Amino acid sequence: MVQTIADYDSNEYDYRTYWDGRDYERWAEERALGRLIRLLGTPDWLADFGGGYGRNAVHYRDRARHYVIVDGSATNLRNAAVELGADVAAGRAFLVRSDLNALPFRPYAFDAAIVVRVLHHLPDLDGALARMAGTVGGRFLLDVPIKHHLLARLRGGPVRGADPVRTGTSESPFWNFQLDAVRHAMTRYGWRTRPVASVNNLRRWDRLLPGGAVRVLDPAVRVVELAAQRLGRGWWGPSQFVLAQRVRGPRSVAADVPPGVPLLAGRMCCPACRGRLAWAPAVATCLTCATTYRWDGPVWDFTIR
Repeated sequence: MVQTIADYDSNEYDYRTYWDGRDYERWAEERALGRLIRLLGTPDWLADFGGGYGRNAVHYRDRARHYVIVDGSATNLRNAAVELGADVAAGRAFLVRSDLNALPFRPYAFDAAIVVRVLHHLPDLDGALARMAGTVGGRFLLDVPIKHHLLARLRGGPVRGADPVRTGTSESPFWNFQLDAVRHAMTRYGWRTRPVASVNNLRRWDRLLPGGAVRVLDPAVRVVELAAQRLGRGWWGPSQFVLAQRVRGPRSVAADVPPGVPLLAGRMCCPACRGRLAWAPAVATCLTCATTYRWDGPVWDFTIR
């Protein structure tokens, strides 16, 4: 059974508004990604799992020959279609609606991938990691929300042990993980990993102080953040970025596609049963379970109904 990660389409929610008043978080993450994306090289095909409205595309769109934003939210992807319309029209960008627990991609479909601000939504992290990592043949950049960051330790929270910690509410739960447990899981799936950045190291500081104090302290805080991104790897900030390199496996595997069908089709399969897809105008049909999926327009809908 597919687990719904989070409903970003309810109540006409626009995820872009989440970033209002979060200048420090946005800046810290952008500085880290601007440096870390280079570690992925220049992939022919890159996947942005849980990529939302394409917020991070600015970091990889000029490095990857093709990129695929995968998200469960129709609203996010419609917004991405507007922001990235030129790349979609040129056949460089593809927008796929899918649950991360049931991805419609063949093994090793991508040379590289990222997953940022997503893992905290995943109660079955091992399962979701296995599915995402199984589609990547080269390098994978993961943003891991950890439970043993500095602030959690100072608060005396439950930071020991491999089990994740649940926070948030019953309607919107979040999970934080032990970094070593995530790395061990990736090792089991055939990856070698290393922490490469600690991000958001002074979390929410600018939301706890008056505006005048924030303006005065902001330059100094940014200096601390940049230093901590390197020195705090593995323990300081709540977001720990990990670079994974596949130990063995092909760089990319694709099937032939019929004339008139975009190249991405050769890297896809049925998310329900992993069967082969037959492609017709606007519809892809699984040859095994007969499930149909719509791929017309900028957003390809491969959710399981």
